[in-house]
Amino acid sequence: MTKSEHTSLLTRCARIFKLALWLRQTIKRVKRFKNLSATECNNELISIAHNLLHVLHIKVKPEQAVPDTASMPWLTVANHVTWLDIFVLMAYIPGGFIAKESIKSWPVLGKLVTNGGTVYINRLSRQDINPVIKAIVQALQEGKNVLFFPEAYTSEGLTMLPFKAALFQAAIDADRPVMAVAIRYYDSQGQRTPKVAFAGRTTLLRSLWNIVSLPEIMVKVDFAALLNTADNKITDRFSLKTQAEDFIQTKVLSDSPITSTASAESASSQ
Repeated sequence: MTKSEHTSLLTRCARIFKLALWLRQTIKRVKRFKNLSATECNNELISIAHNLLHVLHIKVKPEQAVPDTASMPWLTVANHVTWLDIFVLMAYIPGGFIAKESIKSWPVLGKLVTNGGTVYINRLSRQDINPVIKAIVQALQEGKNVLFFPEAYTSEGLTMLPFKAALFQAAIDADRPVMAVAIRYYDSQGQRTPKVAFAGRTTLLRSLWNIVSLPEIMVKVDFAALLNTADNKITDRFSLKTQAEDFIQTKVLSDSPITSTASAESASSQ
């Protein structure tokens, strides 16, 4: 990384200070959630997400307009790169997440997503799946959006991990649409970057330091046409998973440097 591609130490410290102020304010806002209506909670979640993205100099560029929200609630699925994904999605589609149990203990973020209606899942237990599906179905039938990452784990964002099909069953059982969302991260030079990834052995603090070290982060968000709608019912979770996965994978790989390098190597070997 060249000198022009990272922020100064002073800038990083200033951003962390602003983040601390955001955390303090967010703690106060989250404590009020229990006294708010569902609509007011959603508005708070959207505002909190936008405020965090602003503090970290993250600009989100939707590649398409968000489909008509009158068709909500949705089961929203996206590729998973970093903890920032939660706020990128929350800025447009507020709702509860399906998340690993360890997030519950994270400072502020754990409380925030818990109050947003998050359902926690034990990844090591297959027996945990059916209760989670039932919880998602109940939330959707109550008019609440539910969001999850079918990869189950984070990647570096330049490719994708295979999707898992189990939780797609909830959309079928609840008779609700599925919204597939592709998320791509770019640096200030307009190049895809894995620097924001919260993958492998990267710690939360290391991830945060990487993020504040980038002058600016731009996020492209692609929204697919709704799946499992009244005009196109899908009764097989594997088919539903594949359609969502194909859309997201096409977008993620469309300008990935890994894909470009592989193509160039293939052409040179012929």
